[in-house]
Amino acid sequence: MDKSIILNSRILIVDDQTSNVLLLERILQQGGYRNVTSITDSRQVIDQFRIFQPDLIVLDLMMPKVDGYAVMIQMKGWIPDHTYFPILVITADVSRPAKQKALSLGAKDFLTKPVDAAEVLLRIYNLLETRKLYQCIQEQNKLLVGQVQPALQNLNVALAETERVAQEYNIPTCQINRLRNAIVEAATTIEVLGQAADNHSAATGDPSDPVLLIAESHGK
Repeated sequence: MDKSIILNSRILIVDDQTSNVLLLERILQQGGYRNVTSITDSRQVIDQFRIFQPDLIVLDLMMPKVDGYAVMIQMKGWIPDHTYFPILVITADVSRPAKQKALSLGAKDFLTKPVDAAEVLLRIYNLLETRKLYQCIQEQNKLLVGQVQPALQNLNVALAETERVAQEYNIPTCQINRLRNAIVEAATTIEVLGQAADNHSAATGDPSDPVLLIAESHGK
């Protein structure tokens, strides 16, 4: 994937400490990211999410009024269904329960403070790349679903025409049966593939899922 696509992604930083925000902004700027917005009041996350429409959120956990856990719970009602939306938690809480809870609430990755700039950039890039690939595959699945019905209609027309010609010219039954079976098999394959893509357009999954990869291969 073109690196510029990743670097043009929108990133929202949520941390109540201004010093942490400035550090992350500087790291991202040095990494080539330009579409970055930051807030220090976690009560503003939902408003910023609606307005800014980020591709990724960098989230602190230990914040006053609304902590990072509560933010992730709130986000569940705003993140579109069946969407891969990455939240990278960066926190001073190094405990295992904190990590487990954050991941269970929807965080895709977890880092502890103090952060290493290179690692932050690597984790963010990987998360954004996964999001972009997931979006591309979803679009390919939608395209595939849209192509299935016309293809099935064409095969049904071909089958009807085959049977008409067979009757008109007295083609041997064994030959017409082989052709009919080939057409039916092709129609079945197309229908199954279309249903699989349609199901994945309406289900959350990993971009490496076999069904998604089938659709991806079909689109190439």
